[in-house]
Amino acid sequence: MTTYALLIYRTTSADEPLPSTPPTPGSDPLAGHRAVQAEADLRHQLHAVARLDAPDTARTVRVRASGHEVTDGPFIESKEWLVGFYLVDCDSLEHALARARQICGDPHHVIEVRPVDWRWRG
Repeated sequence: MTTYALLIYRTTSADEPLPSTPPTPGSDPLAGHRAVQAEADLRHQLHAVARLDAPDTARTVRVRASGHEVTDGPFIESKEWLVGFYLVDCDSLEHALARARQICGDPHHVIEVRPVDWRWRG
């Protein structure tokens, strides 16, 4: 069993509002999220899930010769921005990809699937 981070990126500007209606009438854009959360929680495989605020609320901390520098905004300027994430145990990479497909119901979302290395846990 491996823990995977499912990183959810939005490919449209943070200034563009999220769609107020589902892509297809009668569909629930969060149904896949609810199903993955319920199934993973039932199997005790869900470590965390969170939706992040817009990039303009971010602060970035860097080390400089003069000390730490704090700047407004995200680390990189990009049209894609991190919307949220899951930390979830999966039986295999294929299982993690299946879960990513299940939560990727918005055509403006991209899901990055990456194994988590817990060795650095305090």
